[in-house]
Amino acid sequence: VGGRVRYENVLRYASAGVELNDLGFVNLVNDVSFRQQVDLRKLRPSARLRSAFSTASLESHWTTGGLLSAQTLSVHTSGSLNNNWGGAITASYSDFGGTYCVSCARGGPALRQSPKQGIRFDLIGDPRPSLVPRAAYRIGTSDAGRSWYRGFDASADLRVASRFSTSLGLTYDEVTNDQQWIGNYGATFSDTTHYTFARLHQHIFTLTSRANWTATPTLSMELYLQPFVSTGAFDGWRDLDAPRAEDYGDRFTAFRPVPPKGFNVKQFNSNAVVRWEYRPASTLFLVWQQGRTQDALNPGRFVPGRDVRDLFGARPLNTLLLKISYWINP
Repeated sequence: VGGRVRYENVLRYASAGVELNDLGFVNLVNDVSFRQQVDLRKLRPSARLRSAFSTASLESHWTTGGLLSAQTLSVHTSGSLNNNWGGAITASYSDFGGTYCVSCARGGPALRQSPKQGIRFDLIGDPRPSLVPRAAYRIGTSDAGRSWYRGFDASADLRVASRFSTSLGLTYDEVTNDQQWIGNYGATFSDTTHYTFARLHQHIFTLTSRANWTATPTLSMELYLQPFVSTGAFDGWRDLDAPRAEDYGDRFTAFRPVPPKGFNVKQFNSNAVVRWEYRPASTLFLVWQQGRTQDALNPGRFVPGRDVRDLFGARPLNTLLLKISYWINP
């Protein structure tokens, strides 16, 4: 439209026969999508706001056969105060109007979806001081209240000097997915297939740390550390019964009384890299990597302190790499 207001439409068509996934070009086929988006930009600072941006969009997807497969309405607004602190709010409402998931049953019938809604809040500190905090909180529900999620991010960047910087970030999510696909099972002496789902209650915890040090213009060091814990417990193992039923509870029927076994996956990844440019355009890299994996203890139960201790009790896998490049005619 011009000035503060921008408007765009995007139409996309990918036939069912297109197969360019291996080349990395197309990751969604048999899809027709149409997106409408309106942006509102604040071009001049005011008494309180340095800048602001808002956008609203409606995106719909259909299969090439005309089946409504997704629909999302989202609203986002962000702004920066005159003290350079910033924030954002993003809200979404999706899968309304009778949408169907064509891949949820993994080769089975299209499964009707219930509306989903979620909201996210972001806060970003002033980037000018040596310490820059960031935080985010998100929450949402779906599947007629049977599925939900909540989580947060908290991180900080620290610049001690022009040569040294570090960051530390924590992420935690608690997710209940009442429509987690488990497996497809054939019935004995029959061509019937059971498309089964269960409720998955999951905890995901990640702590990420980075550090960068430049000793001289030709010598630097980078460090990366990340422990990761994900636990999940299943219950309510069900069989797909009436996938197009309007009421969520009518779409499934009981399958087996004993749910699948839960999991408790823990990983630790770390990298330390020393880079030395020993002559112009000629570089030496020394890399040390340590990885740990532990998934045999306490399936389905999340206790952060215990799980981290179990992780660092696992046997490490260490890798040392030396790479040298020499530029013949610098």
